[in-house]
Amino acid sequence: VEAYLQGLIERTTHKRKSRNKYSNNMTIDSENEINLQTAVPIIDEAYQVAEILHSTLFPLHQLSTADPPSKTRKQSKQTLSSIFAMCETYWHGHFEDREQFVTQLIPLLLIKCLDVTAQKADIKRLHSIRDALNLLDFEDEESIASLKLHLLRTVSSPLFLQTAEGRKFISHLFRLHPSFVNDLHQAIKVQLPCVKRSILK
Repeated sequence: VEAYLQGLIERTTHKRKSRNKYSNNMTIDSENEINLQTAVPIIDEAYQVAEILHSTLFPLHQLSTADPPSKTRKQSKQTLSSIFAMCETYWHGHFEDREQFVTQLIPLLLIKCLDVTAQKADIKRLHSIRDALNLLDFEDEESIASLKLHLLRTVSSPLFLQTAEGRKFISHLFRLHPSFVNDLHQAIKVQLPCVKRSILK
């Protein structure tokens, strides 16, 4: 599926570049202007396989964190990483119904970024799909309660605060919903008395 999506992205990008080159030599009516964010259609078989793979993220995550470490745990981590990449490609490629492939990706990638083993590359990946957070329904508190708690933890995470993408991600959180802004301010205030001076700078 990943290879198929990458191939579609390359072909779509080539077509858009050709159209843009052509449009530079003519006047385009606003109603007919090329929309670079138009959803890209894919074949049903690829969508169905991608949907199944995305649905396995939570179970795979449980296997990948199970104790004690085992061969199954290692294999689960590798499979999880591959499905992460597929879901990210689906989102960045603006494929149709792409919002269906971030419901499990966002919380798991966020958990990964908050883990003590997190790397700067993980923060960059999360930051790159930050617009997917705009899909959250803040009116339905119960459905996003757990995710909100993880999002609030980012404001006290040294890795988030020390990386440019991490700070930009936190900045994006302040634009999600008015009610969440109050939660963010409170989370920051709680951390101020004990935060390191180097992080404050």
